[in-house]
Amino acid sequence: MRFRCIVLFLILCWGCTEKKTTTSNDLSAKMESIRDSLDTYFNKLTDLQQFNGVVLAYKYDTLLLGKPYNLNPDFQSSTYVDLSTQFDIHSISKLMTHYLVTKLEAEGKLSREQTLDTFFEGFSKGKKITVKMLLEHSSGLPRELAGIEEEEYNLTPNQIIELAKEQALLFEPGTDIQYSNVGYEILYSIISKAYQKSFAQSVVDEIFVPMGMDASGAHFFVEENRVKNMAQNHTLRDSLVVTVDNIQRDEFRTARMFSTAADLKKFLDYTKNEPYVSILKNEEGIIAKDGGSKGIRAQVYIDLVNGFEFVLLANYDEIPFFKTIDDMTKILKSQPVEYPRRLNRRAIALDDSVLQRYVGHYQFADFDGLILEVKIEDGHLVILQGKEKIGVLKAESPTVFFENPKEAESFEFIKNKLGTYDALMGWKGIVVEGKRQ
Repeated sequence: MRFRCIVLFLILCWGCTEKKTTTSNDLSAKMESIRDSLDTYFNKLTDLQQFNGVVLAYKYDTLLLGKPYNLNPDFQSSTYVDLSTQFDIHSISKLMTHYLVTKLEAEGKLSREQTLDTFFEGFSKGKKITVKMLLEHSSGLPRELAGIEEEEYNLTPNQIIELAKEQALLFEPGTDIQYSNVGYEILYSIISKAYQKSFAQSVVDEIFVPMGMDASGAHFFVEENRVKNMAQNHTLRDSLVVTVDNIQRDEFRTARMFSTAADLKKFLDYTKNEPYVSILKNEEGIIAKDGGSKGIRAQVYIDLVNGFEFVLLANYDEIPFFKTIDDMTKILKSQPVEYPRRLNRRAIALDDSVLQRYVGHYQFADFDGLILEVKIEDGHLVILQGKEKIGVLKAESPTVFFENPKEAESFEFIKNKLGTYDALMGWKGIVVEGKRQ
């Protein structure tokens, strides 16, 4: 009887071990499949001349992929990058801003309920606009400064504040949302006041140094130049990959940060701690921020529910950016995606009665209030900026139009609450909304 019990015990233990081994093997195979899918995806994207940069991806705190992808493997090429390359990160600095506001609030040095008049005099709605509204883009301030004569590059933080006071609000504070770089420039000055040093130096001292982000820094308003291996930015011009200046004259200098993929992973790890994670995550448990400008794209992303995170940095702006980010999240969830491929979109004919629905003017707030006019000409929709015709659209469906059959960018019309149509315009992988006027 005792022998039978021992044998039964050994069988049960063997079964548990086998189950654990099988589960471990299944997880390992699943992780390998995700890694292969990510690598295949970016190899295909690079082969299509649509990506040059670095990808860093983790799942369950396990490194899946950490790799550079180069259009030209020659290390002397201006496009060449490796894992140590520093990239401009642009609006990812806004996530760092949110982090610092949370840190200051936890230390009792700031409150997101404080209003602008606490810090500055002269804002017409200074008693209504809160720090929280600035963080959430609900202050009513415009995306960029309007009516200025000086180049944005030349403006000091104090000059930006004075010009911001003159800006007309787009809506009553707290009643709507409009992405506002102006609002964040004000936040940079608030943080600067709290630390009694420039915003850029505050980021270095309060984030980069304590987190060991030794390859991260700022281009302006800092004590130390941390540039070691900076990526050169690129764009496509007349079918040729060409360099563009990393520092554009129509951009503010206040928060011109740069970093590496590995350093940004260190920052992401800190955001997963309290009190930051509760403040920074959205309702789906995601902490994410994208950034970019001419010749550069950047993304950091954490999915707390599905246990993955990634950093994507590109020094070439032909990447179909938001589709790529969406596909990355699907791959990391083990969901199917269609790998990048060469396009050959086919046009269909539409009656003028269908095209007529879309005739009108559309304002794109995210492009500084750009207004485009849509008209009908020779059975096609044409796009005009002012009096200049800038595009002829072919119909792919009754609501989706394209200009180049080899490219993914579309002009899509979406019915709004008024029964008319707004427009979604794709440009270099970015989708912006145009409201019917």
